[in-house]
Parts: sequence; structure tokens; C-alpha cells
Amino acid sequence: MQSSAVTSGKLKRGLGFVDLWSIGVGALIGGGIFTVIGPAVAQAGPALFIAFVIAGIVAILSSLSYAELASIWPYQGASYAYSKFAFSTISPNLGKLVALWCAGLYFLSFAFAAGAVNLGFAGYFNFIFPGLSPVIVAPIVSVIITGLLLVGIKATGKVNTFFSIIQVVALFAIALIAIFSNPMGPFEHADFLPNGWTGVFAATALIAFGQMQVEAVLTLGEEAKNPRRNLPLAQVSALVTVVILYVITGYGVVASSSPVDLSESSAPLSLAVDNVLPGIGAILIAIAALTATGTSTIGCLLGSSRMLYAGAREKAFPEIFAKVGAKSGVPTNAIIFTGIIALATTLTSIIGYATAIGLLVSAAVFANWLMMAIINIALVVVRVTRKDLKPTFRYPVNIKNIPVLAVFATFACLWILTYIEPLPLLIGFSWIVILTIWYFAYAKNRWEFLDEKEMEIIAKSNEEY
Repeated sequence: MQSSAVTSGKLKRGLGFVDLWSIGVGALIGGGIFTVIGPAVAQAGPALFIAFVIAGIVAILSSLSYAELASIWPYQGASYAYSKFAFSTISPNLGKLVALWCAGLYFLSFAFAAGAVNLGFAGYFNFIFPGLSPVIVAPIVSVIITGLLLVGIKATGKVNTFFSIIQVVALFAIALIAIFSNPMGPFEHADFLPNGWTGVFAATALIAFGQMQVEAVLTLGEEAKNPRRNLPLAQVSALVTVVILYVITGYGVVASSSPVDLSESSAPLSLAVDNVLPGIGAILIAIAALTATGTSTIGCLLGSSRMLYAGAREKAFPEIFAKVGAKSGVPTNAIIFTGIIALATTLTSIIGYATAIGLLVSAAVFANWLMMAIINIALVVVRVTRKDLKPTFRYPVNIKNIPVLAVFATFACLWILTYIEPLPLLIGFSWIVILTIWYFAYAKNRWEFLDEKEMEIIAKSNEEY
């Protein structure tokens, strides 16, 4: 039974494959290469590109679990829906609790990520306009992007697609120019591993921030056209595109600049390109960074607001967040609330720009990569308990119907978490405790569980335009 809040308006299917791909690319690029490359190179040194390779492989393996589950249950909330249906085969309460964990972890990771990316945007904006402090610019950007999301999903998708194409072309060009300027650059440094492999793995934990938005596309399942085909295809292709970009860019920046200088810069890519193309190069990359960090914030706020909406329409969260605008076809209250949280996180810059980004990034990485481990486990559970399901996309390499690479990815995700600093770990574990208390004190007795048949009816009722 749907509540009145849900029936106030319907979601609209306005996103085709290209729109979904661009949302995935936009969310991934801005979060990784522009925001965390400075702190990551401080850990990995010239071996930065190796950290990108490791993080990319683990993210791609995990994304295949998401892709199979999305082809079965292409609904709003993505991991919220997947874990709810997967773990309910073991116990209904377990299914709901894990779903709540996923929704809460996702909301935390993307709200924090949006704050970090807004600070990254402000850093590059400051590179072009030195008189404008990131402390002032970041909150303004957060408000503008929240406003864009309230207009409607179709307009948001088109703006995002335009900016995503710009940043992909710009990054490919910049990476190739940097590499050709000094093809063996990273290997010319006397100390290739200044902090040993521990430094590379620590950088991988930071860089994982760039791969963590793999779910941004999937949270829009009921706003996508032909979702069982387009969602898995868009998610995996976007991630592969970005991982290739990350690796060659990570190689190129160290080829053209000193790792020490990169680690100390608030706009490291601009610094790297300025060394190859003095003057104009730095401005061009700063412009590309502005579009990239902007689209990343769009992806973060889209994902977290849809996750909140998915839980609210079953009353796992306050029902007010399930309200859909009759004209816009978007969950307005969920977007506004998410935007407020993202705005608040940008204010952490008062503790220092670099410190704020490091804290936000690490807390977001913990939340998201723990959730990725959960989804890999969910796929294994589904394979064992729901042999009746016929996914349109199937995880490759299986032994007795068990996706062995998903099992490997589970341990890899958990391993990455061991390289996160204590304070972000404390924030993450405290959040899980809070979510568990929330389930037993608020959600458990209010939850109006929508089963698979009811979800399919709701999904089919959404308008396509």
C-alpha cells in the first residue's frame, strides 16, 4: 500500500543511455581526479598511477555485482532495493536492516562527497580568480546545483551530458600531452615508492573516492528508459571509461610535475598542465575541472536524494522525503534536505582546506566501500537462495553458480578500508551504530515493505518523457 506522500506525483523516465552514462562519468571524474589527486600523490609519489590501477580493478569487479542486481531490480535506491530483496531470503528483518545500512551509508558517503567535491570546485575556481576564497565559493556552488536538480531530471541530464563530454575530451587531451612531454617521467624519479607499498595502498584508499560513485546511475532506476538494459550498460561503461582516464592522467601528471609540488597544490592538475603548456594550459584544465567537479556534485546529490526517497516511501525514513513534485517529477524534499547536508559539509573548510577534503573524502570512502562489500555479498546470497531469477546481465566467471570474482572483490573492498585514518573510521562505525538504533527505535514498526510485484507496478507507472 502506497502512502499519500508517494502519490503526490510520479517520477518521470527522462534518461536514456547517453544521459545515464554521462551521469556516471560526471560523478566519477570530478570526485577522483580533481579532488583527491593532491593527497594521493603525497602518499604514492611517482607510483600514483599504480594506485589508480588497483582502485579501478576493485571498483570494476564490484560494479559487475551492482550490474547484475540492477538488471533484476531496476528500482530507485539501487543498493537499498538490492540488499532488501537479497537478504530478506535469509530473514525479513535482516533484509530491512541491511537495506537501511546501505541507504544510510550511501547518504553519508555522497553527502560528504558532495561537500568535498564542492571544495575541489572552489579550489580550481580560486586558481582562475585568486580573489575569491574557496570558503565562499563552495557553499554558493552547492546551492546552485541543488537548485538545478529541483528543476527536473531531463534538464539535469542534458546539462550533465554536455559538461561530461567536455571533461572527457579535455582529460584525454591533457593526459596525452603530459605523457608525450616526458614518456618515462614517473620512472625517472630516484625514489619511485617514497612511502613503500604502504603509501601506494594508502593512496588507493583515497583514490577509491573516485570510483565510489559507481552507484550514482543505478539509484535512478525508475527515471531511466529501458532500465534493465541501460542501467547495467551505462554503469559499467562509465566506470571503464573513467578508470582508463584516471590511469593515464595519474601517469601524465607525475611525468610533467614534481610529486612534492603536486601534493602541495590546491589545483594539482592545473599545475601539471601549466608545466607543459604555460599560461593557457592551466586555464583550460581549470575550466575542465569546474565542469567535472560540478557534474560530480550533481551525481552525488542525485544519488543520495534518490536513496533517501526510496527509504521514505516505505516509511523507513520520515515520509515527507517521499514527496514527488507534480510538475518536476523529482523528490523535492529529499533533494532539498540532501542539498542542505552537502552545504553544511562544505563549511568544514574552516578547519583548513586540505584537512577538510581529507576528512570528507576518507569518511565517504569508508561508507561507500563497506557498502560495495555488502552488495558483493548480496549477489552471492541471491545466487544461492534465488535460483529462479533470470538476470539480463550476469556476472562472469562462476564456479557452481558462485561469482568468484565478486567474493574476491568483497575482501578487496574491506582491505582498502584498513588504510583509512582512525577519525573517518570512527565516524563511519558510529554512523552504522546510529542507523541500527534508528532501525529498532523508528523504522522497524513503521516499515511498509514493498515487495517485488509492488515495486514493478510502481516502476511501470512512471511516465516517460
